[in-house]
Amino acid sequence: MILDKLTNAELYVRLHPRLKKGLQFLLENDLNALTPGKYEIEGNDIFVTIQEYETIPPEKGRWESHYKYTDIQYMIRGEEQMGFANVESLEIVEQYKDRDLLFLEGNGDLFKVGQGYFTIFTPEDGHMPTLYVNEPQYIKKAVVKVRCD
Repeated sequence: MILDKLTNAELYVRLHPRLKKGLQFLLENDLNALTPGKYEIEGNDIFVTIQEYETIPPEKGRWESHYKYTDIQYMIRGEEQMGFANVESLEIVEQYKDRDLLFLEGNGDLFKVGQGYFTIFTPEDGHMPTLYVNEPQYIKKAVVKVRCD
């Protein structure tokens, strides 16, 4: 798991060519102008979903992970808490291989992701997004899905 400001994205572009393209998309586009929905960057290998929603209490959050994709989650507007735990420390409770999604249960750590920050979650990283910091707020976020090799 990585947490950093988007202005530091250049530090991570050497990790994988697809991660580089995903981070470049975030840097080079006016994300505030994009409406919610899916935007292809490189077909099903790299795409971004623009999301707007109200954050929820931590007790209503769900742990998740993915089989094939790494997530780059970027906070365009607002802030939220996210959870992190290695999937080996969590228990799988639901699996949807066709949707590249696992739901998990267990314990992990919470951290704040402020406006202008991004996280990178690999398939080994259980994560719990959408949690409010102090109270619910309406946020806008970009989630770049990067297919792993």
